[in-house]
Amino acid sequence: MKKQSFDAIFENGVFRPLINLKFTEGQTVKIMIQSDNIPPKKCFPQTGIIAQLTANPLVISDFQPLTREEANDRW
Repeated sequence: MKKQSFDAIFENGVFRPLINLKFTEGQTVKIMIQSDNIPPKKCFPQTGIIAQLTANPLVISDFQPLTREEANDRW
């Protein structure tokens, strides 16, 4: 497979190449996307309430958490 590299603009949900590409109808292509301005992944803060509860879960007497199967059955 011949490799081509080009810049494109993403507008209205469509990638628009900045060069004129020549493909034949039904030709298979492999597309790899690299972006310079991908926003950072959102995550919970390391010192937030979720991190605190994960490190030190609440202990409640006579409480039995659902198993994965029981939780899925309730879905």
